[in-house]
Amino acid sequence: MKIVLGLLAAAVIVLSLPPPSAAAVSARATFKAIRAPHPLAPDPALRDPAWGTGQILPDGFWNLTRHAAAQLNTRIFLLYDDKNLYVGFRAEQPGVPIVAGQTTNNIGFGLDDFVGVAVDTSGAGNQVYYFETTPRATRYQQASENARYDARWQSAAEVDGQSWNAVLVIPLQTMRLRPGLHKTWRINFIRAVAAQGEHFTWAYNGLMVDGPVGQAWPVFGDAQYWPAMSIDGVAAAVDSLRPKPRAEIYSLGSGGSDRNQFAQANGTFAAQRARSFGIDLTVPITSTINAVGTVDPDFSNVEIDQQTIAPQEFQRQLQEYRPFFAQGARFLNPSAVGFGSTTSPNNQILYTPRIGPFDYGAKVEGSFGLQSFGMLTFRGFDQTTGNTFDDTAYGYKHALTDRTFSYWADGVLAHHSLAGDDTTTNVGVTDNNLTSGFQWGSDQTFELGSWVPDTGVAHASNSFVALNKPNWLSAIGYNDVSPNYNPIDGLTFNSDIRGMQGFTQTSGSTRWTKNYTLQVLGDRWFDEPGAVHEADALASLSATFNNGFSINNLGPSIGTLRSYDLPANADCSGPIVGTSSYTGFPCYRNGRDQRFDLFTTAFGYKDGTPSPVDVSFSSGPFGNNYTQLFSTTTSRPFGRYSIGLEYDGTYERALTTGTLDSQWLRRISLGESLGPEANLSLSVRSINGLGGFAPSTGTNVALAYHRRFASGNEVYVNYGTAAAFNTLHRFIVKYVFHTGGDAGT
Repeated sequence: MKIVLGLLAAAVIVLSLPPPSAAAVSARATFKAIRAPHPLAPDPALRDPAWGTGQILPDGFWNLTRHAAAQLNTRIFLLYDDKNLYVGFRAEQPGVPIVAGQTTNNIGFGLDDFVGVAVDTSGAGNQVYYFETTPRATRYQQASENARYDARWQSAAEVDGQSWNAVLVIPLQTMRLRPGLHKTWRINFIRAVAAQGEHFTWAYNGLMVDGPVGQAWPVFGDAQYWPAMSIDGVAAAVDSLRPKPRAEIYSLGSGGSDRNQFAQANGTFAAQRARSFGIDLTVPITSTINAVGTVDPDFSNVEIDQQTIAPQEFQRQLQEYRPFFAQGARFLNPSAVGFGSTTSPNNQILYTPRIGPFDYGAKVEGSFGLQSFGMLTFRGFDQTTGNTFDDTAYGYKHALTDRTFSYWADGVLAHHSLAGDDTTTNVGVTDNNLTSGFQWGSDQTFELGSWVPDTGVAHASNSFVALNKPNWLSAIGYNDVSPNYNPIDGLTFNSDIRGMQGFTQTSGSTRWTKNYTLQVLGDRWFDEPGAVHEADALASLSATFNNGFSINNLGPSIGTLRSYDLPANADCSGPIVGTSSYTGFPCYRNGRDQRFDLFTTAFGYKDGTPSPVDVSFSSGPFGNNYTQLFSTTTSRPFGRYSIGLEYDGTYERALTTGTLDSQWLRRISLGESLGPEANLSLSVRSINGLGGFAPSTGTNVALAYHRRFASGNEVYVNYGTAAAFNTLHRFIVKYVFHTGGDAGT
């Protein structure tokens, strides 16, 4: 379990949650799946008498959003045979509108009601799958080992007055299964009620996580709280259930004056040869281990809009989207000790968005028993610097099924023609007492090579102790990051820091709120000379009220960050050539502190429903300026169409001169469903004003069409790209040939 650490800044009076009802199912429960007497048709009326033999009891659900027993009844059925898993639902919804507007699979997840089944075929959290369907039988699925998981399976649904039924038929071959005739999985059933923005779960533990659908819910880590289900006699020949080898071969044609402009590792667009052909290949070695390869991977039309005008204290964390890196990504970043500040992302020694376009790569990833592992190598050329890179990364983790104990090791061996060599090794361990809630963990990282300035050696050390209860969590930790620690393929928000950080949180519900969360965080880190390099404190309150209004992260964030002048020469002599807040080592010249203080007021209406509205305002001294940030976002479905709107503003007035800079962002996205396997989208983003919060001002227009055929083949038609600041006059048509298994399997 990932844990955010920091100095325990305040004591919080915690309110006890009501105990779970007798209907809630715990991880200690076990049951045996029933074999279907014959293949079952995807009939949502559940007319086949065989369904009755597979009814799951108890059938009560827990409202995870309200921390209370669900008021809407849900009946569930599960059967299996040698080829498929069959799941049926009867979802009652009296007095609550049934929401079913989405018609394209994998588009608009969470905007509609849905039911789903969650399966952990490893029993240890290594292969976790979710399959969901809506009242219109629109399908969604997720897999813990691949963000691009897109298996083909069937669903059927029908609305019957104030209730609705659904059937899911899931081929076993779409999941990684352990060998043997007797299998033990962890399993759960989930349901979302869109009109109320509430989430139900069949298995329940007070430590389970709720949040926005698609962002924080459902959660793969919750598999440790699911009960065990035994399945006997599945496929005498294990190989018959092994995922098929698959190849994705693309052919691409492009035109326009910017046809050769592509995104680089630093976020800019530079001229680069348009690739006309390429291949991604996956070959199962065992039923749970894959060999993965890629040659000339495409990077033409998969960028997403992640632009912002909000000034940042530290580097932002971006999403990875490339198939080669997405496959088994969690196995290569196994650390369960997440280290970051209140204003920054967690450190990572392998952060693939930092890696620009590359030429080829190979990988082995998967799991066996209580182990998961991955190893990859890739080679490429950085167009912006002229640097050739040839890097290798690996990861290994051993974790007990209940996550009471785990240990891991991972690392990166990087060889860059211009930047030098960099070898980073990480080892760690965690322990968790389920009875007392006491947890501890330690994570040690060592870096060496010519890439590391001065001594050529750097390190990072993070340890914590925590007490984790159903309605509150407190943690305190010690961190030590040496000067110039900065893995070349990683993400590090700051170095030259040592000291304490802590975190405390309480959550629950009241008569007036569906839920609330109160957090207090803090850290105080010193550099080598003993000055405070960084100190942060944050208090925030979030609450969702019964009338649909919400408070989102209301409260202050207070921080200081120390910077030093950088002399031109290694002996600390010569003119000053710049400043750095990353480290002043070894000179520590002219240290000065900057404040990064913001008080945030943020409100929402109908968050978690198809039509949310969110407004936020933050203000305070931020670096060299007094800063004010405004943001308003909303979205709406209109039949087969959808629209999203965003309007952001940033004012910065220099604290020394009083000079005012401002910048404004307007973002519009339009979508149209063209059937279950096709959609069209148009996005327009405009940034204008003074200042340098965004690298460039301008208007960007991007148009995208995507269709998936029954064969699994896909066609993409794109104009421009959503990732650029200005419109790229680039028109791309790409056809992807799929053969063998499904994407992400």
